[in-house]
Amino acid sequence: MGEYKTYKYRWVILAIYMYIAALTQLYWLNFAAIDTFIEQRLSIPASSVMWFTLVFPLVQVLLTMPAGLIIDRKGFKYGVGIGILFTGIFAMLRLVSPDSFTVLLISQIGIAIGQPFVLNSVTKLAVTWFPQKEEATAVGLGSMALFIGMMIGLGATPALVQSLSYETMFIIYGTMGILGILLFFTLVKSKPETSPREIEAHEEITGWQGIKHILKMRDFVILGFIALIGIGVFNGLATWLEKILNELHQIPMTDAGTISAILILSGMIGCIIIPMVSDKIMRRKPFLLLASSIGAASIIALMLAKGYSLNMLNGIILGFFLISALPIMLTMSAEITGARFAGISVGYLQLLGNAAAVAIVPIMEFMRGATGQFVLPLAFIAGLLGISFILAIVIREPAKS
Repeated sequence: MGEYKTYKYRWVILAIYMYIAALTQLYWLNFAAIDTFIEQRLSIPASSVMWFTLVFPLVQVLLTMPAGLIIDRKGFKYGVGIGILFTGIFAMLRLVSPDSFTVLLISQIGIAIGQPFVLNSVTKLAVTWFPQKEEATAVGLGSMALFIGMMIGLGATPALVQSLSYETMFIIYGTMGILGILLFFTLVKSKPETSPREIEAHEEITGWQGIKHILKMRDFVILGFIALIGIGVFNGLATWLEKILNELHQIPMTDAGTISAILILSGMIGCIIIPMVSDKIMRRKPFLLLASSIGAASIIALMLAKGYSLNMLNGIILGFFLISALPIMLTMSAEITGARFAGISVGYLQLLGNAAAVAIVPIMEFMRGATGQFVLPLAFIAGLLGISFILAIVIREPAKS
């Protein structure tokens, strides 16, 4: 029998990881919060500004599997180390020429390359530093950091640009990236001296063999389509919400940024409450049905609601039910495929969702360009959520078994 030991230092490791994970999402959405300002500042169309945000799901699709392999072979510190170097260095590169579309796009691509190395490392960190009874807590906190980063990126960026300046915003964000590099390489250790748990034999099937196995499961295939729609719709909204609110309802940039940030905050709260309720009643399917139906209704309300207060209320409802579907879907994937395939099943769902985002974001812009307004793009994603609702009816309840 081996000796196992937990170290208080595990919380320092997790806190630094959370800071870095939040940065990746902040940099992803900081331009989405000020896209109208960027259009005017750089004298470029909305279709060009879109790429500052769209490169993240695109690169995630391309690199998520290679990043996972590197993390599995080399450990979480090696993976996150690659991620924070790309994140911090390319965040500072934006200061070279803040008014150059080319420099900003190259910088966003560099930061996007770092993202899968950071995001795919959270479970590896948890099993390296935390005992099994704390694994879900560690992964949950690491995942929550993503929404904190989104909220800051959407809420703080317009305020910084308006109260300080465009250039100062880049200085602050770039400094935060360099701080992440210093904290990580100064304080983070690759593993504790004594493991906190028994090291399990690597039994899971990886690569094409595992994918072929899980794709034979009817309910997992259905869940994949639900994830494709849900994550794709969220990315479309995150990219265009500021412009939607500005064009349809004349809500100014700062107020639109606040609504976007509150939507994410509401989603964070939902990610705590909804899974707790789901565990208590041992049901997953009802919450997919709620996310799809209320999500579609809220998108329709976004077309019709006038004024700041109504759109804020709608954002709270939309965020709470739509974003909280993510942990439900991840839990269902493990319950449907079994623990042996938990990692590869979650990776597959993320791959589908980010691939959908790469398509949905430009489709929404194309529809807006064809009609001159965002009504048709919003009707499009409301329709997608309607399809998701039908799929959620068809899928079987995995928690029963």
